[in-house]
Amino acid sequence: METEVLPAPNTKHIATLHTRLPRGEEIVLLQQAVDVGGARLGTTGTTLWLGAQVLSAYLASAIEFKPNRGRALELGAGVGYLALTLASLGYDVVTSDIEPVVSRVLAPNAAAAPRGCGAIDAREIDWFDAVRAAQAGEAGTEGRTESLALLDAQYDIVVTTDTIYAPEMTPALWAALERAAAPKPGRRTPTVYIGLERRDPRVVDAALEMGRQRGCTMRRVAHARLVKALEKAGWQWADEDWEGIEVWKGKWR
Repeated sequence: METEVLPAPNTKHIATLHTRLPRGEEIVLLQQAVDVGGARLGTTGTTLWLGAQVLSAYLASAIEFKPNRGRALELGAGVGYLALTLASLGYDVVTSDIEPVVSRVLAPNAAAAPRGCGAIDAREIDWFDAVRAAQAGEAGTEGRTESLALLDAQYDIVVTTDTIYAPEMTPALWAALERAAAPKPGRRTPTVYIGLERRDPRVVDAALEMGRQRGCTMRRVAHARLVKALEKAGWQWADEDWEGIEVWKGKWR
């Protein structure tokens, strides 16, 4: 009997979540890791969110599995559901967040990827390193941090979900996205995918406009396309189960 895939808000209380990827692979996600003192880390980066589920379903519907498909970068990965989906499509994935999310939930979940998937490397990336580098007018590789080295690598696809919610974080997110996905001489320019929940339309609209001002051409994936993607994954969700979730596709030209 297949494990039922529930919308993320229905699962945040489950410390060990048994679920499935959009292509059907059974996985187990560690959530709400407990620290040494017994206090929980909270749910912002340590539980599954709807944006990751919906973007995963969309990408799985649009991209067929192919071994050694390429390299993917994920920013703000949380528990790593989207990274596991990308790996199931054949990508080698650098999936990232900050501590303690990386060591407590992201890295253990990445290490438990199903057989036959691409490789997943869970790393810490500080978006503000990209802001500081831009402000300093950094040239070449001098003074690069580990975060900048990871952002500067070659990727075929760059993704982020559920990371547009706090206006003070938006400039750093776009600085990191631009560093990773803007055109570089002699390299392919990766496509950027953003999954988000429209909690506050003003925050979301301002964030998307900031991306456009930085040179990223953005277009929203049609809602009907997302509905078909969920149906293809076999997720029997009501409309209200994922109301407000959007997927945006962008690219620097």
